[in-house]
Amino acid sequence: MKNINSKFIKGIRVFSVALFIGLVSCSKDYLEIDAFGSPVVENFYKTPADMEQALTAAYNPMREQYTSFNQVWSSDLFMGDIGTDDIEKGGLSLADIPFLLEKQEYTLTTNNTYLNFRWDIQFRGVLYANLVLDNIDQVIFTDANRKKEITAEAHFLRAYYYFNLVTFFGGVPLYDKPLPYQEADIPRSSTAETYAFIEQDLIKAIQDLPSRFTKPISFQGHADKGAALGYMMRISLYQNKMDQVKQYGEELFELPYELIDLNTIFQPLGEWSKESIFEINYSSNTSGLGTAVPKQMMPRTPDGQGFGFSQIKQNLVDEYETNDPRLSAYIFDDSRVYGTGHYNKKYSWKPFSGYSIPTVGGQLNSDQNLRLIRLADAYLMYAEAIYNIDPVTAVQYVNKVRKRARGTALPTVVPDLLVTLSGQPLLNAIYHERRVELGGEGLRFQDLIRTGRAKTILAPLGFVENKNEVMPIPQTQIDLSNKILMQNNY
Repeated sequence: MKNINSKFIKGIRVFSVALFIGLVSCSKDYLEIDAFGSPVVENFYKTPADMEQALTAAYNPMREQYTSFNQVWSSDLFMGDIGTDDIEKGGLSLADIPFLLEKQEYTLTTNNTYLNFRWDIQFRGVLYANLVLDNIDQVIFTDANRKKEITAEAHFLRAYYYFNLVTFFGGVPLYDKPLPYQEADIPRSSTAETYAFIEQDLIKAIQDLPSRFTKPISFQGHADKGAALGYMMRISLYQNKMDQVKQYGEELFELPYELIDLNTIFQPLGEWSKESIFEINYSSNTSGLGTAVPKQMMPRTPDGQGFGFSQIKQNLVDEYETNDPRLSAYIFDDSRVYGTGHYNKKYSWKPFSGYSIPTVGGQLNSDQNLRLIRLADAYLMYAEAIYNIDPVTAVQYVNKVRKRARGTALPTVVPDLLVTLSGQPLLNAIYHERRVELGGEGLRFQDLIRTGRAKTILAPLGFVENKNEVMPIPQTQIDLSNKILMQNNY
């Protein structure tokens, strides 16, 4: 590993506070954009306030990836589900957004624009996090705890961005410190090395991050201990490190999270509920601070309400058990337009949810927070990790999710799994529960890859084993690296 910047910074002289365009605070009640001006870099990184602004910049790519009309297509909510048995590309026609069609049909090319967006946004986040980590020790803080928190948040963010890279591309160049762009050309690290790097960052984050339950509401949106534990569970699951999933899950469950009402999770009242482990804050009060996701996913109706992308396939609809309340809570139908006619209710606005259609900055500027990890997911990850060593407890955790889904209905609706269930039947039940509980949240493709089911479930859709598990490295990035970056099997 070499201490360098991402190749995308070529042409940037050194650094400017233009990098700090972003959220001053993560709380919706504290969302502002400040005019920071253009101080010389030598005059920056002098005060705790400077470091808070630098941290704000490090959060900005996380928000940005779901904000722009174009960049949103490279996010997990689209690329993580399109091309699976759960989600159809949708849109106006088959030809609408052809780069997404490449993902759906597994004909991805090295010149796919949205893959380059993915690469660029994540490495920009890595750079900003590295700038925080590289400069914070030279700043004198009167609040030593806040200094530790900022450092831990930067470690979390770097891990988050690298996780978004490794799941798409496999191993990537590891940059742990910002250096001049002339030194930017290094080879990719292996997938295992990239995951190890992520784990080390998350370990540091877990150690020093507070729980949001101990902080004021203005802290919401900052990474906290629960977020770091949740992501450690997920990256461990993706590596089949089930002992780690168990370990970090048990630490997470010591915090006061709990499942909430099924019909509240993706409503305004569900934002930062006790079920939410981590989410991205958005506001529609200012142009450019909202998310484009609901507009992209809402039906393309005659009144122009949405663009109709990422539609639910009938295959997923059929997976729900008879009378499962989640079917109507998570999916709604509108057969007036091209596509399957089934839409993702988790990311919608009125009349399908309590979120209002945005009026400031256009309809691509929704104030709907995006839930990245929630407790139901953590329960199911934990159940999968222990099903073979403690099936009784695994069943209990699956049943927590099923009981919440059932609500006040009769016990015959989404009935509890039998406590005697074990082995492959139990694992299949966990797979089923993940699919119906988490459908449309951008997790299906990786679930099929990590469990080895992609080669059978996705093969009829065009998936090629030992190739399509990862995406091609953007040719633009290979060219910028002077051909040092090696292509995947494309």
